Amino acid sequence: MKRRKTLRYLVPAIGLFALAVTQPLRAGIEEGDSAASTSTDLSSAGGDKEMKEASKEMKEQKEISKEEAFRPKEGLYAGLYGGAGYMDTNRYTSTFSSGLIGNGNLGGNWQWVGGIKVGYQWKGWELGDNLSGKGWYLMPAAEFDGFYIGNSQSGTGFTGLAFPGGFAGASTNTGMQLNIGVMTINGLLKLVTPWKLVPYIGMGVGGYYLSASNISQSIAGHGIVNGASTTDGGFVFTPIAGTEYYFTRELSLFVEFKFLYMNNPILNYGTAVGNESMHFGNMLNYIGVLGAKYVFW
Repeated sequence: MKRRKTLRYLVPAIGLFALAVTQPLRAGIEEGDSAASTSTDLSSAGGDKEMKEASKEMKEQKEISKEEAFRPKEGLYAGLYGGAGYMDTNRYTSTFSSGLIGNGNLGGNWQWVGGIKVGYQWKGWELGDNLSGKGWYLMPAAEFDGFYIGNSQSGTGFTGLAFPGGFAGASTNTGMQLNIGVMTINGLLKLVTPWKLVPYIGMGVGGYYLSASNISQSIAGHGIVNGASTTDGGFVFTPIAGTEYYFTRELSLFVEFKFLYMNNPILNYGTAVGNESMHFGNMLNYIGVLGAKYVFW
């Protein structure tokens, strides 16, 4: 009976003791789980941030790489341009059906220039070694180039008769309007850079058509012709140098310089002292133009 009474009080005491021992352990475990969860959340947040930053850096690098790798579009293109030029002084000699002869100089005049070009530029090839992958390319092109030159010519010389051992002549003044159409086939080699600037050099060959109008001439102050006109044509070649700037892969603005060589024009027309044939030396023109070009396909 006494033992039962003792057990009656002993069992609740053991239960209270067990509760007192396990409660702190449970609290510690829950606290640890909470801390671990918090740490995991922080770690996850930090990882997401790092991944976003890495993705942003990769995107920026890709954009930079794309910019550096800029390449003009290959294909058929057309362009318009205008500018000015200078025609060098030209030496001439004249013969008349009456037996008179003459010589003098014309030129040294500024002139207007306007034209159109149609061509094709190829993809080309990337420069190797240290420039590989940095946006440097060589791009060949071929084009038809047609342009107009207009200027007024004036000059002085002498006209007279030749005799054994000498020449007897009088001063001669000559003036005319020249309108010249030039057509060439050009070959170009372009250097594509990472900055959308594309310098180039080339050479063109072709022909010209020259129209001389309002021809006037006087010998010793006496007019022998006024308002005559004539035409001629011949061979031309032209070294070329220029630079393009591309706003897009298709659209560019260009500056171009040409040295135009025109082979020996001859002008034939009638005068009051017989039919005159005026022979020029090579006409040299220095031309600079500004234009726009678009690559279609």
